[in-house]
Amino acid sequence: MRAIEILGIYQSRYWKTATFNEFRAFFGLPKYTKFEDMTSDPEKIEGLRHFYGHPDNLELYPGIVIENVPSPSPGWLPPVTLARAIFSDGLALLRGDRFYTQVPRSMAVQTNQIGL
Repeated sequence: MRAIEILGIYQSRYWKTATFNEFRAFFGLPKYTKFEDMTSDPEKIEGLRHFYGHPDNLELYPGIVIENVPSPSPGWLPPVTLARAIFSDGLALLRGDRFYTQVPRSMAVQTNQIGL
């Protein structure tokens, strides 16, 4: 699994994707100013400081993986940033599906004929 994660980070750098804080800002979430706000694990915090220095430099994939789940039962919910992205994607799919969100003409005509 480690090789796949490394290749994912390399591909992200090649594509020049947004940083984790830029991604959060896009979804209207506040940017992290310190690593302690992202995770409570001291070992992870030290690793993030070593490799990235500041939360603005943190790449998207490691940020999503490391972010804490703010719930009483971790494992049931995704982290806030990932949850917002999934919700946004689902909402865009729903709004963009003309067969789900629009009444077909044939059905509109039928309902008008019966007085609805």
